[in-house]
Parts: sequence; structure tokens; C-alpha cells
Amino acid sequence: MLPALLTLGCSLSANAAIDRNDVPSCTSSLPQELVNHSNERELFIVLDRTMAHSLHDNMKSEMYQQIKRFLEPGDAVQMVQFSSFYNDGYTNIAFQGKTDLPLAPEQRNHVRKSQLAKLDKCLKKQSVFFVNKIGQTLKDSFVAQETPTNTELIGTLSDIASQIVANSSAKRKVVLLVSDMLENSDITSFYGNGRIRTIDPQKELALVSQKSMFTDFANADIYIIGTGVLPGGQSYVSTQKMKQLQTFWQGYFQQSNAKLLGMGRPMLLSQMK
Repeated sequence: MLPALLTLGCSLSANAAIDRNDVPSCTSSLPQELVNHSNERELFIVLDRTMAHSLHDNMKSEMYQQIKRFLEPGDAVQMVQFSSFYNDGYTNIAFQGKTDLPLAPEQRNHVRKSQLAKLDKCLKKQSVFFVNKIGQTLKDSFVAQETPTNTELIGTLSDIASQIVANSSAKRKVVLLVSDMLENSDITSFYGNGRIRTIDPQKELALVSQKSMFTDFANADIYIIGTGVLPGGQSYVSTQKMKQLQTFWQGYFQQSNAKLLGMGRPMLLSQMK
């Protein structure tokens, strides 16, 4: 697919709006005053790699379809993998890319017909390349690790929010977080005696505050897939425990300058918007 894009007059140079672009540009050969480089939306797909042991294939497929339905021309995407600090589980930006916006009708009048035909063909191929690359990265992210490891979720989210999300120039930032949302760290643990415990959301939020672990998501909208799913793909979290989990994470994101718009238990019941 990549050679086909390049032969249609595209190049590997990044769009001006972002520093890194793993998606070949279709507009770099055009007069840049005609090109819209605005960065309206950026989707951050944050993937807990330990979920490889928890998500069934149909869950992974539905997650991919959610992402595909959400995407529009001109969107930027970053895919961030994390799990533990052992082996290859460190936090990593596995994919970062942005598609081009089509030329506005008034701008198309200033471009040769032959060049417009190449551009239109390139944009179609670019869209396919974009979603395929996202799909492949999802697949690679969920290769089972030898041993599932506990994740310091709050600490990881603090780093991702402050170093990645808050640095985005996008007017709207959307985070899709794929995780069981079960904190297990020196800040706090949602486990007790080897089982998921019923938490007191206000006490847990107070612990996060005492440790100064609230962060800044720069007014991002948050969606979650995978809440409460344990290795093997089954959820053993009761309705009451799940309700307390949701209350905690709503409070956490509110105090971290974000809005929790959807919390899948485990899957989202409505489309990301």
C-alpha cells in the first residue's frame, strides 16, 4: 500500500501540524497556501497490553469498529502502549499519524485537473492505509505477554496526560482508554485478599490527592473499554463494585481536567462521538 501512495504524488514528509506522521502525505506537492493544516481532533488510543489476556476477539473487533466509525478526514491519532516496567512493557507511542483534509471547492479551482485526480485517488488510499495501520497496531498491542503483570494505572495516566495529551495542538482531544481500570500500586490497590474489593470512591480519591497524582488531560473527552474484565475474558465484578469503580474514575477524571463520557463494562454501549 505504501508504494502505491507514493506513486500518486505523495511523500513521507509530515504534515505541518504535527512533528511525527507515520502516514504518507497526499498534499505535500501542492502549493501549501491551498492546504488546510488545521488540527481539529486528535484521538489518543491508550492500550494496556496486559488486556491481551482479558479481551476476547469479538471485543477487539468491536473496539476496532468503534475507532473506524469515529474517524474523519483530517483527524490525528496517537496509539500509546503501556503495561509494566518489565521487559518490553514500558510506555511507548506505537503509532502517530494524521490524514489530509480534502481541498475546499474554492481551492480546487487553483489546481490542475490531472493533479486533482491524483490527489483524490491518493486520499482514498491514504484513508485505507490509516485504518489498516491502526488495526495492525491494535493487533500487535495485544500479543499475549508471558506473564500478566499488575499495572500502576494512575501513575501511567499522569505521564500520558502531561507528556502526550496536554502537548497536543488539537482543538478537541479524545482519549480511548483500554484497561480493566483496576489500580494496583503503592498509591492504592483495588484488590484485597486476592480479590477485587468494594472501594470507597471518596477515600480513594483522597489518597490520590494526598499523593498529588491528579493530572491535566487538557479538557479531553474520555472513553473506556474493558472495565472490570479479568484474564480469561470474564468479569467477576459485581454491580455494586462496578458502580463504585465508575464513581471513582468519574471523580478522578473530573479532577484531572477531563470528562468521562463513556465507561464500557466492558464494551461501550454507544458510539464514540
